[in-house]
Amino acid sequence: MTGRIFEGVRIIELAQYVFVPGAAALLVDQGAEVIKIETTDGGDPYRSLKVHDGRELGDINLAMELNNHGKKSVAIDLKSEEGREVLLRLVEAADVFLTSLRPQALTKLRLDVDDLRARNPRIIYARGNGLGFKGEEAGKAGFDASAFWARGGFAHVLTRPDAASPVRSRPALGDHAGSVSMAMGIAGALFRRERTGEATVVETSLLANAMWILSGDITYSQAPAFDEHSYIRQEDRFPLMSAYKTRDNRWIQLMLLAPDAFWPGLCEMLEIMACVDDPRFATGQARMENGPALCAIIRQRIGTRDWAYWQPLFEAWNAPWELIRSVREVAADPQAAANGMVYDLAVEDGSRVQLVSGPVAYDGQAAPINPRHAPGYGEHTDGVLTAAGFDAAAIADMKARKVLQ
Repeated sequence: MTGRIFEGVRIIELAQYVFVPGAAALLVDQGAEVIKIETTDGGDPYRSLKVHDGRELGDINLAMELNNHGKKSVAIDLKSEEGREVLLRLVEAADVFLTSLRPQALTKLRLDVDDLRARNPRIIYARGNGLGFKGEEAGKAGFDASAFWARGGFAHVLTRPDAASPVRSRPALGDHAGSVSMAMGIAGALFRRERTGEATVVETSLLANAMWILSGDITYSQAPAFDEHSYIRQEDRFPLMSAYKTRDNRWIQLMLLAPDAFWPGLCEMLEIMACVDDPRFATGQARMENGPALCAIIRQRIGTRDWAYWQPLFEAWNAPWELIRSVREVAADPQAAANGMVYDLAVEDGSRVQLVSGPVAYDGQAAPINPRHAPGYGEHTDGVLTAAGFDAAAIADMKARKVLQ
């Protein structure tokens, strides 16, 4: 690939934390220039956030690297008229304005769609929030665990009805789901502008992404008999789509959605050939009706041996199954490495960390070609403003007056 897919696209990002900055990270990996606008009082709060859950790695801010690598940082006081004018100058030469600020904050700063289009009619205005941009709660604060996990239904469907507390979300789960949607929206808007010349407002929310990911549950909930917790409370109903534990406590997940072709081979591999002709298991419907009995047979058989015994047998069996992997095993998966799903990044002090690529490859390339670490706070203020036509004296004067950092 001679050029990356978004090469030549300039994005002005006025966003914090993960959801919206993550979208820009996906685009920067494929060649976009992203100028991250930060405040003059410390910048993106993710620079200093400490959640004390073990994610810190010495002085390396893994969250900043994951969601902001390759960007340029410019620190501006947008509450000042002069600082706002600096931003608008940058907007004039941009393709996309990307923001996570709530509508009331953008209105107060006079950075709404019409404000930016007055300076650049071709600007694509992309925004993400918690609950969407219409309705009474459009201005409500929203984070991953609240707007996506709680409001979006995930905590409910993944928590057993008799649990003492709901299942907790994983770090940035909804944020990164939303990042992919936002990046797709921006790509679509760039395509439309290329075809028609028309600029688009792109919107997505954490709630919208939760609902799309759970769209099967939400759609099927129209059926009166649909049980929102059926996959939790009726494990034995789907014996060929269940997980079974080996003697050394590894789990093998079967996913025989169309099982008839694989059923004899499974019985042969597990040495339970008597089950093939057993009328209780002769058809898919019969296997479901007699699920507890079949689950008990498979569970007992797989549980007699360690994963080392089963591994060559399962790997030779051409059927849908997987070993349930730990997060660290996923990070070291040779299949992930072969497809560029992970890559190494040299951070500012020269040490190296492993990051995850975006989920889309172009011409076989998913990882960034020349990855760059996340910018230091305000690191590119001088260079970006010089390129925008500000002279050194003007930049120095604005820094002295705290318009710039």
